[in-house]
Amino acid sequence: MFGDHLKKRRQQLGLTQQELADKLFVSRQTISNWENGKNYPDIPTLISVSDHLSLSLDSLLKEDKEYIEKVGSDYQLINKEKKLSQLLIYLTLLFFFLILLSILVLTINKHFEPYLSIILLSLCIPFVILSYFVLREFYPKKTTNNSPLFIPKIYGFGLTVNPHHPLGKFIWGFVLLTIIFALFQTIFSLK
Repeated sequence: MFGDHLKKRRQQLGLTQQELADKLFVSRQTISNWENGKNYPDIPTLISVSDHLSLSLDSLLKEDKEYIEKVGSDYQLINKEKKLSQLLIYLTLLFFFLILLSILVLTINKHFEPYLSIILLSLCIPFVILSYFVLREFYPKKTTNNSPLFIPKIYGFGLTVNPHHPLGKFIWGFVLLTIIFALFQTIFSLK
């Protein structure tokens, strides 16, 4: 197990937990937690442990299936965050493209204004729904009931409404219903 290998090698080198912690720029409690199997270092720290203790990564991780699973789940989480970030970049670019396109069409011919409004409002509906579900996926529901109403945006600066907060769900629903209402009002105004 990782903790056993770490403790054994640390003792062979005559290092205290505090001395090893100082070399790795972590707390003594962190070293203790690693040795007791309460948690594990991240990959960069693991490489630093390997270097400071002159142990191969293979010998540190040998037969520690739990740590190998943690590393695998960490990589899955990193990949998931990268994919969400890319998706949000593409959606943002598409949204700005549609806004520019609508400005261009309106400057060319004002006769298309109601139809352009219908198209843009129709496109906003899936954007709002997708944003809601992306945020729900990115920010997992906390076990406590006192989650904040506003949370940091996934992409860019600022805050957004927490989709897990009861009032946040209401706000997301209200925005969606407002867009749908505006869409129907625009459609019926054509007749």
